[in-house]
Amino acid sequence: MTTLVRPEERTDGGRAEDPGAPEPGRFATWRSTWTVALRMARRDVRRHRGRSALVVVMVTLPTLLLSLVVTLAVTSDIDGPEKITPLMGNGQALLDGPESGRLQQGADPDAGTSSVGDAKAIPGYSADATGFENAAAVSRLVGAPVSPLGTFAVRLTVGERRVSMEGLALDGSVGLGDRLRLGSGRWPQGATEALVTPFGVSKGLPSSGRATVTVDGTPHTFDVVGTAEVLSYYGGSEGLVVPVLPDGATARGNTWIVRGSDPVTWAEVRALNDYGLRVTSAAALRNPPSIDELPADIRANARGDASQMRLLLGLGAAMLLITTALLVGPAFAVSAARQRRTLALAASNGASTPVLRRTVLAQALVLGSASAVVGTVLGVAATPSVIALTTSELTLSRSTPLDIRWGLLSGIALCAVASTLLAALAPARRLGRLDIVGVMRGQSVSPPPSRLVLLAGVVLTLLGAVVVLGSTGVGGLPSVTELLGIREGGEFAVTLGAVILIVGTLLLVPVILAGVGRLGGRLPAALRMAARDLARHRSRSAPSVAAVLAAVAGLTFGLTGLASDTEQGRQQYTPQTLPGEALVSAWGTRLDDAAARGAAPGLLVSQNRVFDTQDPMMQQNPATPTKPYDVGFLNVLPPGCTAERTIVDLEWVPASEAESVQGPPCMVAGTNASGNGQVLLLPAAELQRRLGLDPVQVTAVRAGAALVRGLPARAVTDGTVTVVRGTTVVDPNATGTTDPGVKVTQEVKVPVVALPVTKEVDAGLLGSTLALASDSAVARDWPTRVHSLTIRDASGAPVSNTVAERLSAVLGDEVGVTVERGFSRDDAVVVAVLLGVFALLILVITLTSTALTLAEQQTDQATLAALGATRGTRRVMAAAAALLLAAVGCLLGVAVGLVPGIAIARPLTSQGWDSVTGVPIGQDTTLVIPWLQLATVGVLVPLVAALMAWAGIRRAPQVTRRST
Repeated sequence: MTTLVRPEERTDGGRAEDPGAPEPGRFATWRSTWTVALRMARRDVRRHRGRSALVVVMVTLPTLLLSLVVTLAVTSDIDGPEKITPLMGNGQALLDGPESGRLQQGADPDAGTSSVGDAKAIPGYSADATGFENAAAVSRLVGAPVSPLGTFAVRLTVGERRVSMEGLALDGSVGLGDRLRLGSGRWPQGATEALVTPFGVSKGLPSSGRATVTVDGTPHTFDVVGTAEVLSYYGGSEGLVVPVLPDGATARGNTWIVRGSDPVTWAEVRALNDYGLRVTSAAALRNPPSIDELPADIRANARGDASQMRLLLGLGAAMLLITTALLVGPAFAVSAARQRRTLALAASNGASTPVLRRTVLAQALVLGSASAVVGTVLGVAATPSVIALTTSELTLSRSTPLDIRWGLLSGIALCAVASTLLAALAPARRLGRLDIVGVMRGQSVSPPPSRLVLLAGVVLTLLGAVVVLGSTGVGGLPSVTELLGIREGGEFAVTLGAVILIVGTLLLVPVILAGVGRLGGRLPAALRMAARDLARHRSRSAPSVAAVLAAVAGLTFGLTGLASDTEQGRQQYTPQTLPGEALVSAWGTRLDDAAARGAAPGLLVSQNRVFDTQDPMMQQNPATPTKPYDVGFLNVLPPGCTAERTIVDLEWVPASEAESVQGPPCMVAGTNASGNGQVLLLPAAELQRRLGLDPVQVTAVRAGAALVRGLPARAVTDGTVTVVRGTTVVDPNATGTTDPGVKVTQEVKVPVVALPVTKEVDAGLLGSTLALASDSAVARDWPTRVHSLTIRDASGAPVSNTVAERLSAVLGDEVGVTVERGFSRDDAVVVAVLLGVFALLILVITLTSTALTLAEQQTDQATLAALGATRGTRRVMAAAAALLLAAVGCLLGVAVGLVPGIAIARPLTSQGWDSVTGVPIGQDTTLVIPWLQLATVGVLVPLVAALMAWAGIRRAPQVTRRST
């Protein structure tokens, strides 16, 4: 009988064979077969739109996310030539300094600098003058004109609010390009004219007329002559622009922009480093020197950074390959299973195994290519929207240009295509063992698991376990990070080992499913049939179970490490003040308790005063000192110690021994002890309230007794301690240990009340180690200053968030307001997002596999319906299939993910800081397994999947009469 074949179904492309034609070459044959395979793939994609759309979504989503993350990362990471405009505009270089030592740097000094020896003196440079006054000396040294610039603090009162912002002193009339551009009006002239930026207008500055502000505590009135747009690399919070530094203002550092047309070469950068100048050269950023031209210290860091970047990129590419292959694998596996009859018919008509494989791989190539391009383009297109949602437009005068790395994005797209081909490779390879007769008769059973795949799975699983355990030091195994030269530590090695372990376990899934089929005989009928189906059709079920396994393993790994790290944070959390109180603190800013009382009516506001060391860096208008200066101290002086050793102790123990020593031998308590370096001076009644002192202790405190936290017994003599007060010399230009120049002005013995080292005591003392009653005779004449304010409700109720927000608005941006509410997790949103994303991912994988499986079992469903099976029976079977598939994958995923999850808890939690003393300590590993979250995924998700599969069976299958 003659069989008619339509032209579009011919495997030779519709061309008739010519018996007399020459035999085509190997390349021509390969091209012809691939052309036919691609043509058939495009036709199959159009005919099966649902299955094709599923593959497209599974490939597009991870590709879109990775493209989005990469584009966001490279856009936000402004480095190399991108830094030139926001740092110096159209200038040639940016100079900072000078420092006391000769500098060594790379092309980008932000990547790291080091100091060696003493720097050369800049001719004509005065350390007491400002950067504007030293501009001429720097210009002569560089041999080019320079523009000095500096930032200073600006405060503005808007109604009841005190707003803080940055002021920029820079003359833009010389032409600095986009660094400072005139928006409207004219350039200011002199010290009384200024420009305002859009950021300043949004904060309350007028766009015209006069603006009255406070500059470093000094009132100033400026005539606003226009607006300016500032492109800033370090923040973009400049609201006021003036051509020169205002009187009384202190610039934060000395900075100059080198102008002109001559580039600052690398040789000139090294020469300027000898003068202690930190140089950011536009020429060096555009054409950086080779690694061999860098100083030795910088060279090692550059090589390490490059090696680490390559490792991270390789790991990211591998994760994309694995993730996408696992997501797409079930769709291709079921698709190949549904095409078995078509492929068997082609094989019976003479199609070879390579032709059959190319038919399946061609579909993956068509779908993968289209999905990779769509995902990459969508990821790049979504980046501006994400930036707009996560970045306030008022903090930047102009948005950062989108940085699109087409080479990197092309690599992502190629990885997506490769992962699609990888997902289709397994079902394509199985076509070589296609049982044509069995398929044509409707019988299809997966062959026994490959021994080679089993061996590879065992090897990779053992290797992953060795890497994970070796990274945590178990069994004396070598550190993987040291072998690979990675500087990140154990966390990176555990992550690398976890990937290897999961991949190895994935290869063992077919064997595990075969075991599930054998154990399923003891289950109820529906689950027994589902277990048998998983074991018999491993080519279809293994990719789905592997995808669920990988997702749950990754989630278990991440949640275990996150929960352990969070528990360590809870254990080491130290309250800042008493529960429910609001603490108002600031550095270098006067605290206005009257304004605080006005913002918190009905609440009690208390000043927390401390011993005033009269350090210029702690004053209201801090100026960076350039010469040695005196700083006061007040410390407990243990027997056998000197005043010098209470400031700089010569017997500081190594960090490895710190856990067995209660602080340094002589630095026991006071301004130079561990803690916040403050001596608290409060009324005795306030100390009693904060620390819960008994009447005897209160009487001692009123008589001048010192409250000391964690006082060692050796520091006490007959119930008293010695308190020493004086001054010491601080040299801001010193590069090593110097003579502290101690001068003792008072040494007095006082009774002592020893307090335990607890979090409650630390909160009562506001982090101090020493406290005395301010109204006692001992401390009455000591200099004090307001360190912070505490605000509380007399009824004991906690301060509300509304009051805290009002305090922040009234007291200004430079003042911090926190309400002590105890430890709270800052990763709750992250955990919720992870659970939601992974639960949705597992549901999609399970339901997709179940739906495609039921579509393949239409003949079996029809047979059951013909035998009297009701819709309820078919629903139970569908629910059992979904439940067992998801449960097996989740159970294996939790078991596999716990291994690296437990391992990563060690490097994450075995090192920390003592929450009270601040000393680095080694500690026992904190391990928390989030059973509730894992049960949500491992139990609830399979049940939801089963319920959805049960509800998805709505209509009866189409029953046809059998021909035999």
